[in-house]
Amino acid sequence: LFCFRLYLERARAAIQSMIGRHIPPRQGRQGFWDTLVVGFLLALSPICIYYAASDRYRPNTTLLVATGIFGIIVLIVAEGLSRPPHNGPHEFVMQNQKKGKRDDDERVLVCLGDSLTHGACSANWVNDVESSLTNQVQNKANTRIKVNVVNAGQNSICTDTVLNEKVNHVVACQPDYIFIMIGSNDAMAIYRDDWAKERMNIWNLTERPNEDVLIRNLTDIVKALLAHTTAVIAIATLPPFGETSGSDSNKIIESINRRIKTLEYLFLGEIKNNSRETQRVSVIDVNFALWDEISSRRSSKNNTKATHSIDMFLPYAIVMGLLHCVFGLRWNVLTRVFTGNIVLSESLHLNEDGGSIVRNEVVKWLTNQMT
Repeated sequence: LFCFRLYLERARAAIQSMIGRHIPPRQGRQGFWDTLVVGFLLALSPICIYYAASDRYRPNTTLLVATGIFGIIVLIVAEGLSRPPHNGPHEFVMQNQKKGKRDDDERVLVCLGDSLTHGACSANWVNDVESSLTNQVQNKANTRIKVNVVNAGQNSICTDTVLNEKVNHVVACQPDYIFIMIGSNDAMAIYRDDWAKERMNIWNLTERPNEDVLIRNLTDIVKALLAHTTAVIAIATLPPFGETSGSDSNKIIESINRRIKTLEYLFLGEIKNNSRETQRVSVIDVNFALWDEISSRRSSKNNTKATHSIDMFLPYAIVMGLLHCVFGLRWNVLTRVFTGNIVLSESLHLNEDGGSIVRNEVVKWLTNQMT
């Protein structure tokens, strides 16, 4: 019954998305999880029917119970890691249509990104932005502003799909502010051939991601958002790939981030039309903030040893994701047990400490914009 209700909810969401001229919220890696769960249940059904209808063989109770337990665990983990954010663009647009006109003291922030923004495989820092920002603005400017935060993050997504599909979702939210942290999956494809093939298959990409493609797509994303919204935009540098400075994976990140920082000057002429001229595009150096935290905490503990490489992130991600979804263990706890990292759980995604750093950078930027 639980599974049946779950699939009915997904079917209804897909129909509502089509009526609202949005693509279904589950795709790519999320579509893979759906296929895994449905395939497992379909494989389990004939076994159950066979045992129930057979007069010759007695049901193997142990096998059925073990299979059932495994199916429940797979369902919980798959749903936990793939469920779209409850405050995603689709939900926000639906609520706005019911509500009608937005209040004068309301502002809309859209956080656009991949799994590091989605917050299922990573710490969900987006959910904490609203309360933190409201307190900061009230304390600094003594004004009451309601900030609606929309989570437009999606697991495993690349810049090409964001450009061709997600930009329309962001525009539909009519945002005042947009925070963009995207490109980690492109960087993974640059780093390893097998990851490149995987992402090209999942997202039906026509060309292999590389640094030029990433920057071109990111530039086009910002141009499209500037053209179709009046929002002020912040582009984040990419977080580290593992916490070993100077590694081959982090050299790729450093090269990409150097080019991301130049985008601020590319869009320098874009001015927001309000009472005071404000640069519409800026860059937030999230990478520097994370490395600063890593360095300070390692030096305070006299711990300078190299940590786990991003090459090993997948097996750790599977085990840690299972423990997080089934038992509710925090990413910080899992990080200490499995990898010993500071801000990255399995050397790719953020734990709660890393997420709080990103959140603070976003809140700092928005507070300056609003006051």
